[in-house]
Formats: sequence, C-alpha cells, structure tokens
Amino acid sequence: MELTNWRELSDQGPDLVPCLDFPGWRAAAGFAELADGVAVDACFLQFKPASAGPLAVCVDRWVAELAATGRPVCAVLGYCAGAALATRLADALGASAPPPIVVLFDAVTTTGDSMASQFTSTLESSAQHLTADELADARDLSEQLVAMYPDDLPRIAAALTDRYNQLMGAVADRLSLPGFLLKELTDAFTAYLDYLLLTGEGGFDMRTTTPLFLTSVDYEPPVEGARTITLDIGHDDLLRDPEVHELVADLLRGEHPW
Repeated sequence: MELTNWRELSDQGPDLVPCLDFPGWRAAAGFAELADGVAVDACFLQFKPASAGPLAVCVDRWVAELAATGRPVCAVLGYCAGAALATRLADALGASAPPPIVVLFDAVTTTGDSMASQFTSTLESSAQHLTADELADARDLSEQLVAMYPDDLPRIAAALTDRYNQLMGAVADRLSLPGFLLKELTDAFTAYLDYLLLTGEGGFDMRTTTPLFLTSVDYEPPVEGARTITLDIGHDDLLRDPEVHELVADLLRGEHPW
C-alpha cells in the first residue's frame, strides 16, 4: 500500500485502523507497540505529521488517502494530544460511511501551558550544554508567553521555536556540531510544535459517535461524563500493556460492551 500521509505499522487484515500520535523518541510506548500486540485482522496505520493546519484541510487529505485504498476504516485511535485529531478524523469518516469505533488513550487538551511545558522539558535534554542563565531565561520566556497570550498558540509556538533555535545554535557552537545535526534538532522541534498547533485546533466533541476514553491510573478524561475505562497501568506503559492489547482487540472484534 503506497501512502503519503500514513505509515503502515502492521497489516494483518482488510480493515484500517488509523492511529494519531506524534511519532517521536520517548520513554512512553507508542502505537507501534500496540499494533504488535493486538491480535486482530486489521491494518494499523500511523499518520505522518507534515505541516501545520488548518486542521480541516489536513483531515480532508487524510480521509481522501484512506478512501483511495478501498478499504473500510473500522476504528480510529488517538493518544495524548493526538486524541483531539482522532475525533475530527472519525467524524469526517462517519459523514459518508458507518462511523468507526473511537478509542482515545490518555487524551489531553493542548494549551499554552502544555506547549510551554514541552519546550522546557525538551531543553532539559540539553541542559548540561546550556548555562544556568540560558535555562532560566528560557523558563521565564515560556511563563511570560503563557501569561500574556494564553489563547494565542501560534504566537507562543513561534516565540518558543525562535528561542529553541537560538539555544541549539549556541549548543552547536560549543560542541562543534555539524550543520546537518543542528538542522535535524531544530526541524524536529519545529515539527513537534506544528503538531501541537494542529492538535490545538481539534477537540473532543463528536457528531457521529461517542468516543471511549481509555486512561492510565493518573489520568482523567478532559471532558466530564465521558465514557471511560481506567486501568491500573502507568502512562508510559499504556500502549504496551497486554491488558490494553486484549481490551482493544475485544473492542475491534465487537466482543466488549460498547
């Protein structure tokens, strides 16, 4: 299957299961682990973040490519911030076909605070190569941006990207890093903030079906009264845990009360 907007995780059957999450290196498990562990006759796909929104244009592009495969979409899965994209994709699919099952794992809303938090946590990986003043100034900047422009996510993202690029340039000079490595670092951060901007356009209200929120032990759904299953599993292990794999397999087979 030739795909532009999606990457195949596993192909064990005709039905498609698109998964929405940012495909990056992290301690928490991703949809690749879930796809490997869920024993169902389906093809799991993970979307490829390509650019910032508008989200409606991106959703149309994702739907068109899925439709071009000629294969039905039986479920849409979303993780963390990507859950706010999964709902929009599922609604678009449900407008012209039977609505897919929607399962949202540890869903969170993208805000100025969460974007600033991601900025500071990303800098922690380079903290040993930054001065105390540089780190303090970066934290102050993120706090000021959120305080002054709490609802202006594009403005926050642009300022954080500029500061990250400046700091990584300083790190590259200190460590004599080659230009291509610096570009990889800055491009990766820009892509991640573009992804967060996209998720910030999404939401958890749905027109075509009711999503199921599947949460780890310390998470709560971002909406009140949501249909929820909470498991005694840590956030980092949610998508790799055998109990979750079995539950998702039952949902996709129609063997779990919906």
